Amino acid sequence: MELLKKIFLPGCLLFIVQFSYSQTSQPVGQLQDYCKNTNPEGYSPRLNYLTLTPKGNMHYLFPFYHAFKNEEKFRKIYTDKGYYDEMSQYFAFAGDYLTAMHYVVKSYDSVDDETRRRIFRTVEGFKNIEHVDARRYIGFRAKNERVIMINEAYAKPVHRAFTMSLLAELYRHGYRYLAMEMLNNNPDHTLAKLTMHTGYYCAEPVAGELVRTAVAMGYTLVSYEDTAAAHHTPNQRDSVQAMNIYRIIQKDTAARILVHASYAHISKTPSADGYVPMGLAFKNISGIDPLTIDQTDMSEEGNFGYGRAFYQAYIQKFPIKTASVAMINNEPVNVTNNELYDLSIIHPLASYLDGRPSWLTLDGTRQPFYIKPVTPEGINLKARSAYLVQAYYSSEMVNNENKPWQLVPADQSYIPSSKKNYLLYLKKGKYTVLFRDIDYHILNTLNIEVN
Repeated sequence: MELLKKIFLPGCLLFIVQFSYSQTSQPVGQLQDYCKNTNPEGYSPRLNYLTLTPKGNMHYLFPFYHAFKNEEKFRKIYTDKGYYDEMSQYFAFAGDYLTAMHYVVKSYDSVDDETRRRIFRTVEGFKNIEHVDARRYIGFRAKNERVIMINEAYAKPVHRAFTMSLLAELYRHGYRYLAMEMLNNNPDHTLAKLTMHTGYYCAEPVAGELVRTAVAMGYTLVSYEDTAAAHHTPNQRDSVQAMNIYRIIQKDTAARILVHASYAHISKTPSADGYVPMGLAFKNISGIDPLTIDQTDMSEEGNFGYGRAFYQAYIQKFPIKTASVAMINNEPVNVTNNELYDLSIIHPLASYLDGRPSWLTLDGTRQPFYIKPVTPEGINLKARSAYLVQAYYSSEMVNNENKPWQLVPADQSYIPSSKKNYLLYLKKGKYTVLFRDIDYHILNTLNIEVN
């Protein structure tokens, strides 16, 4: 057996090393070259932060203009890791999840081969693990819970897609409130419908679908972020968040709440430095022990260098096809030994079609739909070709006087297929498709219906 390990292990390591996003796609390279060699429209050398909303309107290419044009400056402002983190999020906003993952990995510390071998041996030693469908298991547990807290990583909309998949079953069990960290908690927010004022991260198309789905289903959206977070300590911020969620219980004593937060805010374990996360603060204030669910440790590319290698080794040994919970003797276990959460979701490795992940079907509620660029008369194709294709709900466009500036697309992409079409994932319905050039000018519009 030891000889087999010695023979087999290098192949596993090769798999892990190759299991990465090392190539920059052609449209990303095109955008990089454009930003470095020209001054994109709207570019300002004085800007010292990256944003999607210049002059109060949505512009999904705007942060790239500055990040690529002044990479050295923004590396100093954000640090190298912060720069890669920011970029991964903006690629996710733009619908380019392969490149988002590429930048996530660039933000990690490297893991040496000996550590990889040790990780592989650890995972190879796992015994008696079974996997159950995570959505069904959470639905089963939800019957006896008052508050469920689930987290996300900013650059991984697959986490938002999974939270969306829970909504219908939780609604059947009496959950009526969806509290989300990403929601705007200032007086200008719009929580009854989706606009750019619903929340900054709600401008990511899958987050937008999460909001739309919850509102249509009958959930009350609750914004609970600390509006003074920039001036507060982490403990103060999480305490304010917890109190804002607790106010739901104070107003509605029968309330059942789903909370969607980022990273370890949902933990019920204090850290060594005295940090009390929101989950623990809520438990202390309310007396309610929330069910806490982590998605960040065991999803594609992990949460950091070591975790990434662990996820790769685990998925190689257990090639699951659906989001799952690991079980031993009918009890859930966290395979990473992370004791911060009650449950850990293990997400499967994504499959891709024309550069876009298949989980964008959102459990079959959307279908792949190819859109061929339409060139308006009088436009020089060579000089001004379509770069970004965006599909907006026609009803939202009509209700906003056909102005897309503050609306969130149902889906968007700048990744052309081999046939020069653009693959979008869309529900049945009517859409207004915008074709934008690399300067974000609208070249043409197209009305479509998905049947």
